[in-house]
Amino acid sequence: MIPVRKSYITRALWALAGVSLLLAGCVRVPQNSLSVYQRSMVVETRNTETAILEKARLEVLEGPWSRPVKVLHLRGTPYEMGFQHGKLLAEDIRTCVNHVIGQVRRFASEDAMDEAYDLMAHYIPLEEKEEMRGLAHGAGVPLRVIHWFHAIPEVSEYRYKKRFSWRYKQTSCSNLIAFGKATADGRPYQLRVLDWNRELGVQRWPVILVHAPDRGNASVTLSYAGFIGCVSGMNDQRMAFGEMGYGNPEGETLEGIPFVFLFRKMMREASTLSQATDILKAATRTCSYVFAISDAKARDRDKALLFVVDRERVRIFGENAELVDERDGERFPAVEHVVYAGARPMVLHREIVRHYGKISPAVLMEIPKSVSLSGNMQNVVFAPGTLSIWVSNASNATRDEAGKASNQPYLHFSFRKALGLKAVGRQVSY
Repeated sequence: MIPVRKSYITRALWALAGVSLLLAGCVRVPQNSLSVYQRSMVVETRNTETAILEKARLEVLEGPWSRPVKVLHLRGTPYEMGFQHGKLLAEDIRTCVNHVIGQVRRFASEDAMDEAYDLMAHYIPLEEKEEMRGLAHGAGVPLRVIHWFHAIPEVSEYRYKKRFSWRYKQTSCSNLIAFGKATADGRPYQLRVLDWNRELGVQRWPVILVHAPDRGNASVTLSYAGFIGCVSGMNDQRMAFGEMGYGNPEGETLEGIPFVFLFRKMMREASTLSQATDILKAATRTCSYVFAISDAKARDRDKALLFVVDRERVRIFGENAELVDERDGERFPAVEHVVYAGARPMVLHREIVRHYGKISPAVLMEIPKSVSLSGNMQNVVFAPGTLSIWVSNASNATRDEAGKASNQPYLHFSFRKALGLKAVGRQVSY
């Protein structure tokens, strides 16, 4: 990237990441005026549309949560799954996307948002591009608005965003994978604590996306209406995925694959940790992250890896390895059969030691109360061995402690049942 270009980007684009500053307000968002039959090269007739939608199913789960949780069971080609998502959740998608983009447009022009997405576009897998296209067509939303929506997570981690405003607040997350001697039953369990931006408000539209593509692994993503990227997910190969930001070293760029699409690619194409590692190393990477990935199929000492990645490198840590945070020198002491990282390392380590040998989904659901930050939007506990998930989402409250996801009830979701699996193992049948 030549200096002139970086200078332009620094001045013009990173307004998109000022979401921490956004105030409620009404800002006009571009609207679509064309019918799906004019826009789509796939949906040409009502019969075609009906056939595509018959592959999908919408499930609404009621419970002791602040709002119902919708589960979308999607099947088919990437475009078809996107179209199903868009059509079945059209109202929620338009409301959610218009709310978020309406806020972002207070600080960034349409041209700036187009430029941000354009830097990433070349590296985004065709599958995700087609799924976004199908989603836009199904929901009746301009495709460029869907692109803007999906650019936000990556831009929010980009180092030059902070030059836009001194008021930008740094966020972080936490991840923990325990198995073998560390857990109550020897099975692997993974915790993903998402600390980001409650003020943005996307937690008002939580969605569980179950993808069963014509090609590749099935997967489940804990997401929001209109967002196909993955920040927390699991595939049917008994692998779970979590992420956290890792500072802002020199060399960060947006000219690479956004991590939310890299996770989708790994879930779709990787059946082992080795394959996930190969995909990660081969990717043109962007910003600095920590990825936590587990594989319930592997032998004990190989069940989990922690990856510290950026544009130029991939560092890999297994269980019982000490991690030193290069930003401030804080240490994450080694623990046998555990890999972990997070915003509050000593608190996280204390909780691991306190519950060592007894770690279970119930224990992991309590830990975020101690380690989560004010922006705690979502917490997910994975049991990849049985394809079970427990998820909590922040309430509509934006700043108070009570509204954090760590203080909300958890929803249990069986990915195994969603896929109609008769068995969970290396060989599964539908």
